Amino acid sequence: MARFRQVGTLLLLLVLTAATALAGGDFSLTILHTNDIHAHLASFDEYGAFCPKEKEAAGKCLGGAARLATAVARERAKGGPFLLLDAGDQFQGTLFFTKYKGEACAFFMDRLGYDAMALGNHEFDDGPGTLANFIRSLKFPMLAANVNVEKSKELKGLVAPYVVREIDGRKVGIVGATQPKADRISSPGPDVSFPAFIASLEKAVAAVKAQGADIVIVLSHAGLTGDKKLAASVPGIDVIVGGHSHVLLGNGYPEAVGPCPLAVDGPDGGKAYIVTAGYWGRYLGVLHVDFDAAGAVAKAWGNPVALNAAMPEDPATLAEVERFAKPLEAYRKTVLGRTVAAVGAAMCRQEECAGGDLMAEALLAGGKSRGAVAAIYNGGGVRAGIAPGEVTLGDLLTAFPFPNTLVVATLSGRDLLAVLEHGVSAVGLHEGSGRFPQVAGIRFAYDLTRPVGKRVTGVEVADAAGRFALLDPKADYRLAVTDFMFRGGDGYVTFGQKARDVDGDGDPIADLAAAWVRAHTPLDIKLDGRITASGVQ
Repeated sequence: MARFRQVGTLLLLLVLTAATALAGGDFSLTILHTNDIHAHLASFDEYGAFCPKEKEAAGKCLGGAARLATAVARERAKGGPFLLLDAGDQFQGTLFFTKYKGEACAFFMDRLGYDAMALGNHEFDDGPGTLANFIRSLKFPMLAANVNVEKSKELKGLVAPYVVREIDGRKVGIVGATQPKADRISSPGPDVSFPAFIASLEKAVAAVKAQGADIVIVLSHAGLTGDKKLAASVPGIDVIVGGHSHVLLGNGYPEAVGPCPLAVDGPDGGKAYIVTAGYWGRYLGVLHVDFDAAGAVAKAWGNPVALNAAMPEDPATLAEVERFAKPLEAYRKTVLGRTVAAVGAAMCRQEECAGGDLMAEALLAGGKSRGAVAAIYNGGGVRAGIAPGEVTLGDLLTAFPFPNTLVVATLSGRDLLAVLEHGVSAVGLHEGSGRFPQVAGIRFAYDLTRPVGKRVTGVEVADAAGRFALLDPKADYRLAVTDFMFRGGDGYVTFGQKARDVDGDGDPIADLAAAWVRAHTPLDIKLDGRITASGVQ
């Protein structure tokens, strides 16, 4: 009898052990993710502009909420636990934001069933009030561990550092991270602060672990470089879903800058797996992760899904897109002129581009009555190109969506040189930088082989009659810029520190661009070598 009792006890222990293993054992999670959609809710063409029906019929349209809805539904239909996450920058980029601010973005995010979103820098572009209204409309949390909104009467209590979700009996911590430079490249206002990035994330990761989460996902808008630093610096991170850099991590895609996922060694001996899905909703990111009983990653694999013409649009979602789009038709149909050639936007963060030439020339034209002889426009402000043919107000507002105004101010030649040095200081990074200076009334050359701060090798500036002469460090130059740049946006602090005779009561830059297009139609913008680079690999 004793022997039978021992056997029975042993069998009971085996059953209990098996049950425990089943309850806390291997766990598979699918993470669907987007980033930097920038209000591209309708499908768009290769230039990022609104896609007309004839291009749709020809299979030349990309993205849009209706294609994204189909892709998400297909992945969900495969079954298993999943999360749908967004790594920030839903705001700014098309007429959907110009007219509706965050209303349309929130509607479609709620419709698609997102689980969490990281706060992007562009969410601050229209000030804290617009952002607050957007967050209140969401059915899921807005996350950022490295932002403090407690002094903001509009945003207080609306942004959380993290959330802990229970999924099939496993606790999953989702930690948010916004762009550390958001105070310099957007408009959060004086009551929003940005604590130290790494320290804030360390604190948040520790907090979710203290709440029992053994799986940690960071939803980050720090950019790929920032995400790599985060992965190497903060222990306990399993996955980083990234945004901000507008780059793709993928397998088999020519534009990808690395594999999906990208594994980075962490400080605790483990690995963090980074994913990011390009920009404008051209892809749906898909990552599958197997975790062991302790929450360690056993396997991570996946690949973004292209949202091109091969992905059909969900009819019900498309009907909603068209409902929101109908009031925008008046904006789009206002014809300003024509362009003979495409006004490109692809390389505006690294070199002279047609879109940059257009806006810089428009700023200069608008600033001449205030004495401007030259203009500088940050390349990141060019958000889409313009196709050959008619140029409408809709095209222009899509290409230059930011609600900025003209500022004209005086800088010394020495300070102007410092501004240009800052503008080219990030060239060579694979994700580029929005600070790159598109110019009018200025010609300059720089050498990438030289150290940052000493890259500019020659500068010429035009006078009031348009005659170019070498930059004189001791001379004064009257410059047209945007209020964003003058406030220190994209790190252009020299204007605020050194500018004199400031005339900040300028016109909206969209109005200046519209006037320039009307005055110069038909456009045939050819790159004229006003910016030349050497040492480029």
